[in-house]
Amino acid sequence: MAAQSVVEIYDRIEEFTTLLAAAELHASGAWELEFTQDMRANFARYGAHTHLSPAQKLTLERIAKS
Repeated sequence: MAAQSVVEIYDRIEEFTTLLAAAELHASGAWELEFTQDMRANFARYGAHTHLSPAQKLTLERIAKS
């Protein structure tokens, strides 16, 4: 499956921002911290048009739930 934008994946942008905030809180280790920082930077730059691959989405969800 190809990458989709945040606005295509989520019904409301707040769903993504909540997920990203949870991932930032739960990130541990250098790789997870860098991943969430990169996601935040991309979202700050592109907003609702930020693209997420299926793997990125799953990773963000996994980090947020840990």
